[in-house]
Amino acid sequence: MATMIKLRLPGPTPSLQDVQALRGLEGVTLDHRFGVVPLDPKQSLYAVRADAVDDLARRQQLSPEILGAYGDVRISTA
Repeated sequence: MATMIKLRLPGPTPSLQDVQALRGLEGVTLDHRFGVVPLDPKQSLYAVRADAVDDLARRQQLSPEILGAYGDVRISTA
């Protein structure tokens, strides 16, 4: 299942390369078509989309910028 990762990234608008360089996201494949989506730039909150994220607590220790990960389910008509 796809996963949305919520980040706090102070400073100028981050690029996908900036996000991928975070130690806590090592080995995570980010969706380049989705990119870095601003949730609340005034609060430095952004989201990226990944295939999956395992061991979130360890990843958050490596990169405190990672605020959480949430399932990104596809909703469609039946």
